[in-house]
Amino acid sequence: MAQAPRYLERSETALARDPRGFPPFPDLPPGPPGTLAQWLESARVLPLSCTEWQCSERWALGPRVVNDSMWFWFESGHGWGRVGPEGEAERFEIQAGDLLLIPQGAEHIVRQGPGVAMHLFAVHFHAQVFEGINLLDLLGFPAHVPGSPAAPFAEANRRLARESALKAPGFRAAMAAEILALLLHIVRHHGRRFRAPGAGRAHAELPRLLPALEWLDRNLHHPALGVRDLAKRVYLSEVQFRKLFRRVTGLSPVRFIQRRRVERACSLLHGSEMGVEEIAETCGFSDAPFFCRVFKAWTKTTPRRYRNAEGL
Repeated sequence: MAQAPRYLERSETALARDPRGFPPFPDLPPGPPGTLAQWLESARVLPLSCTEWQCSERWALGPRVVNDSMWFWFESGHGWGRVGPEGEAERFEIQAGDLLLIPQGAEHIVRQGPGVAMHLFAVHFHAQVFEGINLLDLLGFPAHVPGSPAAPFAEANRRLARESALKAPGFRAAMAAEILALLLHIVRHHGRRFRAPGAGRAHAELPRLLPALEWLDRNLHHPALGVRDLAKRVYLSEVQFRKLFRRVTGLSPVRFIQRRRVERACSLLHGSEMGVEEIAETCGFSDAPFFCRVFKAWTKTTPRRYRNAEGL
């Protein structure tokens, strides 16, 4: 007669992990307690593209502005760069292994050293808090992050390039996770390089806008969406809402709505097969010609050229 199976009794005891047993992250940015965690927990990354480039000895970029956040990671070569207008931003030297981080809408310039060629990766994305506030500006991310043997830049960029090229099922989620992990590495290991964030009052008032920003993102496809609709979500008059909105975001509500629609269109142009007319309707534009005019005003190119671009 077969014997009933015997089960081993578990004799081990689960141990509570003492945080003192782990090495701390070495260099977090300063700031009010809990604020950094709140912003990072609310962060959302929308990947656009990653392209690997071998640049000739005469290659130069900018000054220019792009309508998304991005970084360059320099696998080889050296040169110099600047993020911000001339006369206001510091020029820094670029070495192999370094990362150049550029917030949405920031003027930037890159020049390679004489007699050398650069091998680099260009990654474009949106990183936002509370549905439309740029994470890089909000936290004051550094523009120049030096490379080191322990930095994850090389592996992350190669994985991003592969995901962007193959577009296998789940590639957007994989790219978003890689981008967020790299940004968190910078937060935890290069805190002293962070710039002072925006005014404390703007930081304190940002959560007050959250109901309006969330409602905006859910209803962006409605062409008739207006400032009055947003003001009602936070129980303010239009005048009060406009003042609060500009103080917190630096943009008027109308400009902010346009930017969010263009950002969504950029994502669809890169990540879908939808036609320009369908994208215009999905993003809340009343007709395709108006969409093209607004898109070009923000990106300096047309939707079709943006979709086909392999540029940096």
